[in-house]
Amino acid sequence: MNDNAMKPPLFEGMPGEPVPQVDPEDLKTLWQKQQEIQARHPGQLVATGVGYAQQICKAGADIQAVGYRVSLLWLLSQITPTQFAAFLRDGQPIDAAFRAAAKVPAAWIGEGITGQAPFDLEEFLQLCSEP
Repeated sequence: MNDNAMKPPLFEGMPGEPVPQVDPEDLKTLWQKQQEIQARHPGQLVATGVGYAQQICKAGADIQAVGYRVSLLWLLSQITPTQFAAFLRDGQPIDAAFRAAAKVPAAWIGEGITGQAPFDLEEFLQLCSEP
C-alpha cells in the first residue's frame, strides 16, 4: 500500500494551533456540493480540491479552514451517528450544525498528534442547540 494513503490529509494550519472560524454558509455549500458529487459516484471515494472550493465559496473564504471544518462535520457523522442524528433533517445537517461547525473552537491536527479530538464534542453539541 502507498505510504501516502495512510497519512492524514494536509491542511495549511500548524498542528495544535486554532482553526479560524468560517462562514456557516460556506460550510453548507461545500458540504452539499460534496454530497452531490458523491451521489454521482456511489461506492467510490471522492474528494474536491481547493480550486473547486474557491469557486463555490464566498470570495475571501479561508478555504483550508472551510475544508477542515467540513471534514470535522463529516467525522462527527461517522463517530457519533446517534448524537449527530438529532441535527439532521432528511439525512443532511441542519443549519444549526453548520453554524456550530463553523465556530466551535478547533485545532489543526497533524502527524504525531493522537489521543485527543481536535474540538470539544460537548461544546459542538451545545452550539447545535442554540437558536
